[in-house]
Amino acid sequence: MQNEIALLRKLQDYDLRILELDERTDTLRDALEELYALRDALVASLEQQKQQLEETRLLMRNKQVDLEANEERYGQSKSKINQITNSKEYAALEKEIETLRKLRAQLEEEHDSLKDAVSDFTADVEEKEAKAAEVNKQIADEEALVDRESSATEKEIGKLESERDKLKKDLPKALVRRYEFITSRRPGKVIVPARGGVCTGCNMMLPPQLYNEVQQATRMQQCPSCQRILYYENEEELAAAEA
Repeated sequence: MQNEIALLRKLQDYDLRILELDERTDTLRDALEELYALRDALVASLEQQKQQLEETRLLMRNKQVDLEANEERYGQSKSKINQITNSKEYAALEKEIETLRKLRAQLEEEHDSLKDAVSDFTADVEEKEAKAAEVNKQIADEEALVDRESSATEKEIGKLESERDKLKKDLPKALVRRYEFITSRRPGKVIVPARGGVCTGCNMMLPPQLYNEVQQATRMQQCPSCQRILYYENEEELAAAEA
């Protein structure tokens, strides 16, 4: 049984390494997906900002047209002022000129406000475009990394799976089935040492008789609490684990 336990532990090492490699690849792909999401958000925000910029530019141009029209009317009214002799008409024209003067001040203020908004939107667009370019470069770098890592990982996993399959042939099928049944229900290590009467998988105290049988290693034993397969660490293994 000690030889079978040793083979099972080696089988577990293969499986854990394969899992580690899969998780590393998944982590890289998750990071890439986050960059894709960031890029999509930036593109959406950039498009919205560009639309706001164009709308504000249009408003500013329209305001400029209004300013020019007001200036023309103001000039026409001013040119008439010295031609009027009727006091009533003079007062009405003065009122019109004052109204146009106030309107000009208002239009200039609105135009300046729109001009500032255009400047702000332009700066925001340029900033987001720079950020989007940076993210696109990060994506290209990350995609290249994922491709390299995935290729290397697939090769290593292929070798590990081949070695694992060879190893399975040296074990009783019933033992392999039991091992695979446990691994399908419990993540991480399923073959663990018993130390000082305790299962190191779940830290539960083992019945004394069971612990003795684990030490004797005459047949496979499982923790009654977590169902992990138990083995007894000799002094050399214990010293190596604590080093």
